[in-house]
This record gives sequence, structure tokens and C-alpha cells, in this order.
Amino acid sequence: MKLRILYFQFLTLLFAYNGICQSNFSEIFNEISNQPEVVHYTRNDFKGDTEFWSSCIGNDGVLYFGNNDGVLIYDGENWKKIKLPNSSSVRSLLAATDGTIYAGGFNEFGTIKKDSVGNYHYNSYIKKLNLEGKELENLEQAHEIDNTIIMRFYKELIVINENRKTIIPSTTDFMYATILNNTYYVQDMKVGILSFNPKADELTLVLQTEKLKNIAIKGILPTKNPNELFIVLENGEVFKGNLKTNEVILWEDIFTDGHEDQVVSTVQKDNNYLIGTLGSKIKMLNSNGKLVESPEAFNQIQNPSVLDFLPVKNGLWVMLYNGLDYINYDTNSYKFFESSKVYDLKLFNKKLYVATNKGVYVSDFKAENPTKISFKLIEGLQGQAWTLNEYKGNLLLAHHKGLYHLKEGEAKRITTFGTWKILAIPNKENELLACGYAGLFLIKKEGDEFKLVNKIDGFKESTRDIIASEEPNTFWVCHGYKGVFKIKINDNYNHVFSIDHYTDTSGFESPFNINVFKWEGEIVFTSNTGIYRYNNTNNTFKPYERLNSVFDQTKNTRKILQKKDTTWAVQDNEISYFINSDSIPTLKNRPFLKAKGQLNRGMESILPVPNNKVLIGTTDGVYLFDLKDNNNVEEQTEITQVSMFQGQQKQQIPFKKGTNKLPNATDVIRIDFAAPNLISGSEIEYQYQLEGLNLGWSEWTETNFKEYSHLQPGKYNFNVRSRDLKGVKGKIASFAFVVTPKWYQTAFFKILIILSLIVTLWIGYLLIKKNLEKENLKIQAENLKAKKLLELEIERLKLKHDKERVEEDKKILEKDVITKSKELANYTMQLVNKKDIVQELQSDLKELRQLVKTQLSKDKISDIFRKLHQHKIGEEYMEVFDVNFEKIHHQFFEKLKYINPKLSKKDQRLCAFIKMDLTNKEISPLLNISIRGVETLRYRLRKKLNLNTEENLHDFLKELD
Repeated sequence: MKLRILYFQFLTLLFAYNGICQSNFSEIFNEISNQPEVVHYTRNDFKGDTEFWSSCIGNDGVLYFGNNDGVLIYDGENWKKIKLPNSSSVRSLLAATDGTIYAGGFNEFGTIKKDSVGNYHYNSYIKKLNLEGKELENLEQAHEIDNTIIMRFYKELIVINENRKTIIPSTTDFMYATILNNTYYVQDMKVGILSFNPKADELTLVLQTEKLKNIAIKGILPTKNPNELFIVLENGEVFKGNLKTNEVILWEDIFTDGHEDQVVSTVQKDNNYLIGTLGSKIKMLNSNGKLVESPEAFNQIQNPSVLDFLPVKNGLWVMLYNGLDYINYDTNSYKFFESSKVYDLKLFNKKLYVATNKGVYVSDFKAENPTKISFKLIEGLQGQAWTLNEYKGNLLLAHHKGLYHLKEGEAKRITTFGTWKILAIPNKENELLACGYAGLFLIKKEGDEFKLVNKIDGFKESTRDIIASEEPNTFWVCHGYKGVFKIKINDNYNHVFSIDHYTDTSGFESPFNINVFKWEGEIVFTSNTGIYRYNNTNNTFKPYERLNSVFDQTKNTRKILQKKDTTWAVQDNEISYFINSDSIPTLKNRPFLKAKGQLNRGMESILPVPNNKVLIGTTDGVYLFDLKDNNNVEEQTEITQVSMFQGQQKQQIPFKKGTNKLPNATDVIRIDFAAPNLISGSEIEYQYQLEGLNLGWSEWTETNFKEYSHLQPGKYNFNVRSRDLKGVKGKIASFAFVVTPKWYQTAFFKILIILSLIVTLWIGYLLIKKNLEKENLKIQAENLKAKKLLELEIERLKLKHDKERVEEDKKILEKDVITKSKELANYTMQLVNKKDIVQELQSDLKELRQLVKTQLSKDKISDIFRKLHQHKIGEEYMEVFDVNFEKIHHQFFEKLKYINPKLSKKDQRLCAFIKMDLTNKEISPLLNISIRGVETLRYRLRKKLNLNTEENLHDFLKELD
């Protein structure tokens, strides 16, 4: 991680001595504020070798460092490493005016370019320049002049103009080269200093002296006179050379203390010259070339061997034998008095007093060196010192051991009880309250002395947080856990006679963490839930909208301090301020982020000082913050890489102007960004938004990338901007891209779907219409069917009714048939019986005629016999039988004739008699044949009816109806 060392000379601060006016205070603060800070970069940061040889900065602010591993590239957030083909160290780097980065090592030279996806690549020029197989050794330096690249090797210069190369050999060794006033100067070890004209491709001797021979030059630096140069030798001697007179004189010796060392590198920074040494870190020459005392920051670099410098805006990169440092000249904060908890700071009588957990320290000003201020502990005040209070030209200290009067560097004890602070009593001359751990005490000033008068009875709570009310002898006291007390003291100030206690039932949402301050002439109460004022009419507390509109009501506001037009505040362990006169006051907390989390809870110390600066006491020393406004300064924010992830597979995406296309299969898109030009040793924050998601700007964050998952197809524009602790802002960088839809998400497919939907709907409409028509026809058919069914049902009902009638008729007929059958049977039986009787009578008459003797009797019997014969059963009776039988058994005789048309009348009647279940005996008289004749007739009838032997004649005739 970066190691930050904040410089202060000794325990530097401000302040003056007797005779220095108040205006000198601001000069001292400015002197201190101009001291730089050092940021250390170690192997853990750049993940490479720690020996750095060269550096350059690209047009986009990206830094390139040459070391033993190759080229390390730093964009302010991420480090990348590029190796040369032969893995040699990189001794020289050059950023050309056209933006090309040149790099050189052992027998190797080429360019470093950034591709479309943000990766860097090395392209060798050895083959292009036909230098294959040539022993070039290390490329020590590379320069550009008039679009010409000049590479310095020990034995030669190689000049490249477009695709033309020129090789200029050295007499001995080319040891150093530089460009001054658009002239290329190079030292040939045994010749002197020469200049090179790219147009003529020739070297010209400009300075030749024995003083410069056989000693390597490590710097040729400009002076105020364009005809003069400062020449710095490896042994530390500084010469001034005149280009017109060829005069060279010894001007300064860097190693005057007798310490043997070696100059390794030189650079001009602002109006001074910096000399990098092998073992003495950085020496400094002023604009006149004279050795001056270096800033303490130069002594804080992590290694004494300085191999090269890279001046940048507001800073300086220092390449070391073991490590890399950045010296920040444009800091906004400085820390001193570390390892102490600082509870209060006080400027009094041209001295700075610091109240700490170890006691009270006071600055000791020395007139001979106004920027060196040491502190000494005031004896007798060891231990917890709480507040420094000024009262009528006197300085009083509230201490854990009591109240003290500080005078001329000594402390005189006033009380022996723990005291938080003192409070002047309104309208009471020379009387004040000592606010103690357990109540109040009356203190009185008599002449130049202070004495304890009495303890004020009736109130024993801690009075660390107390303020006088507008009512006479009335005070507000806030307790961190018990709420707010309003106490009234009698005129003699020896007794509290009235106490009103206010908690969460009095308008506060909570009784905890309430503090009281005066702002804009009004008494205000801060809490965990906003700012309140006391409403005397309702005897309750009401939210104070004027301040609540400025502060975040979800945070605990612990302190409010008004100094002229500026209001300082502490919210949730974070310092902020706003300008009262602004039309819309806005809290500013960005400059104080270094002190966040280091404040003494409930004892925060804020001391505004001249020139828009402020001192902040913390749990680990004192910060001096510079509040100068840098809002008008803007640097460029850069998008450094865009990657997409498909499952576990990562793919880098070219980012170019215009709209970039991303496949729909992208699970995650990651956008990395940086602000190279904001590298200043301070934390850089970013804010971003993605147009297309209808999201606003994000909160500021130190994370230098953003990931989005499963973006829907569409057009997006990613914007990012940056800022540093000083308020310098980075311009917005943008990346426009389109997440392409899948084939089923394309506009064509959507149109096709719409058309298909329309066609489907139309077909559906037609089908529905057809189905409706079909349904209508079906309904009509069903209706018709139902109608027919109804008609059939009606018909069925009619038929049923008719059937019932038929059945009834049938039953009647059956009854009638049965009746008639019975009648027919009776009739038949009567015929049989009648015939039997007639036969019996005939037989009897025959016997009787034979028995009578008389003719008359015989005649009479014959007459009777004749009459019986006349009335015997004849054909007419049988025809009656046939008719009646036909009525009962319809078509019986017709069916018989159908079976055998040749059946005789006798055969038909036999069939009828058999059907009527008459026996042969009963049938014989009816047919006038014997029983034997009936049997014979039956036999013949079977044949006529074609009956098989097994068929029963009676059953056959029964079924024939």
C-alpha cells in the first residue's frame, strides 16, 4: 500500500514571537503549507523489481517507468508490466510530441502502444532499422528534437528521422545528453560538450576544457542567461559555462561537508535544481545555482540512491535504487503532533497552545528560523487537559486535576476538582462558572488572580456541555445519556433552585447524544435526529428547519461552530462546513476525509486560522487543512479497459469513439477507469452513471471499476467522472455501447412476430368466424334436430299414446280374441257335442226302429231320423267356424296357403283345430272322419308343410299367426 509521510519541520506549526504582528501568522501558515508530502510506492504496489532507471509521461497522463523488469505502466489506479523481447532492463523512455512512447534497453529499441482494448504492447524497431546483430549495449538516453529521435549509446548516437537512420560514433564515450533551448547537447568523455544539428547530421564542439574531461557529466541545466549553462559533474562539482566565451568556472560544490558521494541525476523543478545522489538522497540548488537547505520531504524518500527524476504538474516522481516515490507539492493537509490525543487548540499571545492527553504544549518561536517551531510541555500539567479558555486577556486551562491559570509559561492551580471548561456569567463582572465533572463552581477574578468562591449546590450532573440562556441566571445543560436540563441559579450563585428536565417526551425523538450550541444568535440543540430549538410558549423543542435543511437528519450532529460567515460541524465523526451566506448552503466535507474517524467524540477541536485554513485536533495529532477552492480545475478521466464475462470466460472489448456493440450473451460487463492527471498523493474518488437504465449519478466511491450484470438489449452510455481531496475534478469520460439482441430479440424478429401475430389473429379471426358459422350451422342443426327430436318426441308421445291406445285396443282385442276364441271353442265344442248327440240320437233311433214293431212307429222314427239328418252339422256350420277363426287368427289360412297353396279345406281346418288344442277324438266328428283318419290326415299334413320329424306340428301351428 502507499505509505504517506506528511512533512512538518520538527513539530512545525505556525506562530510568532514578541514583535510579530497578526499578519505574520498567515505567512507562517503559508510557509508551512507549502511543504510537500511524500508518497512511497513499494513492490507490493507495482509488483516488480525495485530499481528504477527512467520514466516519462504520455499525453494522456499515463506514467511509464523503466526498471530491471521492463516497463511499468501506471494510470493512477493500476500497474501493468511490459517486458522487452530479450527481457533486459529499460534504461531509457521517451514520450514524443506525437504521443508515441519509445523504450530502450540492452541491444533493444522500440515503441509501446496501447491497443483498442486497453492492453499495452512493445514493438521492436531493431529489424525495422536494420540493427539486427549490432552490439548496441544499453540505450542510456533518448531525446526528440525537430521530429527527430536521438538515441544515446556509450559508443554512438543513432538518429532517426522518419524511416532514415544515421549513426554517429563517439570519440570515446557519450556520457550524458540533454536538450536545452531547442539544442541537443551531448558530452563526449575526452572531448567536451558538443551540440548536434539534426538537419546537418553533425556534431559541433561548444565547450572544451580540461575541467570537464574524464569526469562524467550528470546534468546540463539552464540558467537565467540563455548563453550560460550549469554543468553538474559526477563528483558533485557545479560549473557555469558560457557558450559565447567558452569560459567554464567552478560555481558550487554539492559535497562541501567532506562526505564522499556521487551525483547520479539532475533536474530543474520550478526555480530550483534538484540533484539526485548515490547516497545522500536529494540536494537542492536555488535559481542562482547555490546549494540551499532541502525541504524535509526530500529526506523522507525511502532510499538514498536517486537514479532519475520526472517532474509533473504539482509534483515530482523520484526513481530510486530501491523503490519509487512521489513528492506532492500541492497538498491540502499536513499532520503534526502525532501520537497524542488533541482535545483543544488555542492561539494566544502569539503562541499556539495544544491541550492533549499528555498535558499542555506551547510553541517556542525562534526568530532566526520562523518556519521551525518546537513545542515544550508546560510543567505540572501532565495528564488529561480538556479545554483552553480565554477570559479578559487571561488563559485558563480546564484539566482533569482542576482549573489552572496559564501565565508566562507557568501554570497556577485554581481548583482541585476535575473541570471541563469555564463559562462567563452574563451580566456578572469578573465572575465565571467552572463546569466540573459533578456540578458547577463559582470563580471570581480579582485583579490578575482567579479564586474559587463556592460550589453551587443543588445540581450534581456533569456540566461539560453548558450554555447560558437568554433568561437571567439560567443555563442549559446537556447530558449525553439523560437528556437536557434547564437550571436556574439564585442571584448569589450558590444554589440551583429550579431544574427542568427534558427527554423524549418534550419534543426530542431520543434523550441521548443531545448537545447545545449558539448559532446565528440562537440557542440550538443537536441530536441523532436533527437540530431543535426551544419553544418557550409550549415548553417543548421543535425541529429547526433552517439547519435541518442543510444537515443530514439521520446522522448524529455533535458540534456546531460558527466563525464569521462559516459554520463548522461534526456529523458522525466527520467534519464539514458551509457558507452561511450561500443562497443554498451545502455541506463540504471532502477536504477533511483524512481526519474521518479520528475525532475525539464530544471533544472535537476545530480552530479556523488565516488564509482559509483550519486546524483540526484528532486522536492522533493535529491536521492543518488548506481550504483553497480548486473547483475550477478539471483534468481528464480515462476509461482504461472494458471487459465482458460469459460464464467463466473473460473477453476484452475494444472501446472506440462511437457506439460499441456487445453480444447479448454477455453475463457481466466491467468498465475500468482512472484519472492519471489527478495523481497527487491523495485519494481519488469516482462517480458514474449508466444512461439507459434511468439511473442517476452514483455516490462517490474509491472503487475504480463498475460491473453490470445481464443488461437487457438496448443502447447505453456509461459516464464517469473523478475528483481528489483538493477538489480537483476530472472531466466526464464516456463509453457508448449497444447490447445486441438475440435473434428472437431483433427488430426484424419483433416485426415478424407482429406480422405473424396479425396473420395469426386474422387466421384466428377467420377460423373463429368459420367456427362461429359452423357453430351457427351446428346450432341450427341442433335446433333443427331438437325440433325434430321434439317433433319425434311429440310423435313418440303420440305413438306412445297411440301405442297405449293400441295396447289398450290390443288388450281389448286380445280379450275379445280370448272371448271369441272361447266362444269359438265353445262353438266348436258345441258342434262336436251336437254332432255327438245327433249321432247318438241317430244311433238310438236306429236301435229303436229295430225294436218297434209297428210301421207307424218305424215311420215315425224314420221321420225323426230324417229330420235329424236334415239338421246335422254340415258345411254351413264349418264355414261359420272358418269365418270366426279367421277373425281371431288373422291371415292364418293365408300363411298356410303361402307355405303350401295346395292345402285342402279339410287340411286348413285340421290346422285350425290343432291350433285350438283339440284332440284327435274331438276333431274326428268335425271332419266326419274317424280318429284313425285324423291321424292319417295329420301325417299327410306334416308332409305338406315340409316339417321335419323332430318338429312338433302343434308348436309350429301355434307360432304361425
